[in-house]
Amino acid sequence: MQNSEMYKTPTGCIDMYEHSGEPVFVQVGKGGKQGYFILPKDEISREMHVKNLIVSKASILMAKRMVPGTSWGAGIGYLELGTGIGTGTLQAPQVESSAQVALRVSLLRKAITSWTYLDGSGNPTGSETHVVQYTTLFTEAEAVGALVEMGLFGGDATITAGTGYMFNYKTFPVWNKDGTMRLTIVWKLTF
Repeated sequence: MQNSEMYKTPTGCIDMYEHSGEPVFVQVGKGGKQGYFILPKDEISREMHVKNLIVSKASILMAKRMVPGTSWGAGIGYLELGTGIGTGTLQAPQVESSAQVALRVSLLRKAITSWTYLDGSGNPTGSETHVVQYTTLFTEAEAVGALVEMGLFGGDATITAGTGYMFNYKTFPVWNKDGTMRLTIVWKLTF
């Protein structure tokens, strides 16, 4: 068996929604932040669906969390949005690289608003599965700007940009968020 066949690489996808209404939280599982949001479908003005990139440091974060007896760090806890185009343009930012360890230009890092497991059909469930969905809500006043990059952070990450381990990274054509709309980002990871 080849090494590439022996280990399955995690994958992920991202859904972004710009909307005006207040999402409704549905509790799943043990409580706290475990659940999902129902968006007001008739109030969604724009959406985007893309695959993401699992960066090289993600495997280090996972390995550190698996060491017997460790109490180091936490799982994925933050979503960070940025405005860094690198060598690209607003419509075509520099392509993401698995060597990326931080956003190029951070605009805002925010704690994950909710999370849930997804079953084999993609439905939220209170039972543990190999698919986790993270949702982060941004109010009208948050993350206002020309967004072109985002990443998920965990381990010893805090609300402060530049801390912790980046797990995922994605660049995308400019998404101009103004102060009149909300933004909901749903990130699904399959392990």
